[in-house]
Amino acid sequence: MSGQIPFVAGKVEGVGKVGKDLTTEQAKAIARICAINLIAQAKAACDGDLDRVTRVVKLGGFVNCVDGYSEQPEVINGASDLMVAAFGDQGRHARFAVGTNSLPRGVAVEVEAIFEVA
Repeated sequence: MSGQIPFVAGKVEGVGKVGKDLTTEQAKAIARICAINLIAQAKAACDGDLDRVTRVVKLGGFVNCVDGYSEQPEVINGASDLMVAAFGDQGRHARFAVGTNSLPRGVAVEVEAIFEVA
């Protein structure tokens, strides 16, 4: 799945820089919203049948943050934890979490995923 940003009911949420406008905990909640959107996209790709997802292979997390911020892994745990909660052991995955100086629409977090589908 291409990178998902925190859209909620058609509105962009979670705009700002982590470490300036948002705390790590707030950004973690935003990463969870991104993961919800990833699961929704996976469901659509599987014709509504999430049982076809056999494994979450990898997540990639981008955190719009201030220079010197180093808690990107804690932020992306919001997405990783949801994948495990939703898919159990099949939700355990490889991942990366990196900081960046900008993301689309000024959001604080973007998450992409690779799913294995039957």
